[in-house]
Amino acid sequence: MLGWLRFFKEEANEILKALNAASERFLSRFTRKQFFFAGIAVTAVTYSLAYTVPVYKSLYLAMIGGWLFGMMFASFHPAK
Repeated sequence: MLGWLRFFKEEANEILKALNAASERFLSRFTRKQFFFAGIAVTAVTYSLAYTVPVYKSLYLAMIGGWLFGMMFASFHPAK
């Protein structure tokens, strides 16, 4: 039983390492300025929808806009 659990843990670690590397490769294509302007655009869309559509709830777009603003502070390139 413990051998199977150890194998599963090692396999899960390999999958997580591969996902981390893939996401870093993808996100390193964008600059902080691009994340900033994308965050501004999403925030502007959220703001305009919240004030023009009476039943609109802006939770999801607000979360995406916050994530984009937060990505300005993330570092994807290894420190040398």
